[in-house]
Amino acid sequence: MKKKDNWDEDIIKGEEAEYMLEKYLKKKYPLTKKIEGEFKDYDIEVPEKDIKIEVKRDIGSNNSSNFFIEYECNYKDSGISSTKATHWAIYDESSFHWLKTSKLKALCEIYGKKWEGTPNGGVSNVKAFLIPKDVIIKYKEKT
Repeated sequence: MKKKDNWDEDIIKGEEAEYMLEKYLKKKYPLTKKIEGEFKDYDIEVPEKDIKIEVKRDIGSNNSSNFFIEYECNYKDSGISSTKATHWAIYDESSFHWLKTSKLKALCEIYGKKWEGTPNGGVSNVKAFLIPKDVIIKYKEKT
């Protein structure tokens, strides 16, 4: 039996988090904009602060003690390995966890456990770091 691909559903859920964050940031930084269309470098730009944000919605983290930080997909750099974002915002359905991309990369190298496979609902081979949520919470920036 062929595995079900949840790609379209995941895109919609991810974009919901992006719009939510854009709306929140616009209150203080009105030039904030979500990047529309296919653009892999980052999701939101805040020109007033020269910040570029990658937004990740990690619903699965609520069923484990880890965040899932992808670094390769189909044998090509992706996620944390290819981003041009200055910051990451990881949304776990209750709050956004903010980190500078450089800090997240360092935490992945120090605390992350490497994982490889096809995520539930996916069809692509992915490599990722499973990084304990408590590590992210300990080192996240205050917003």
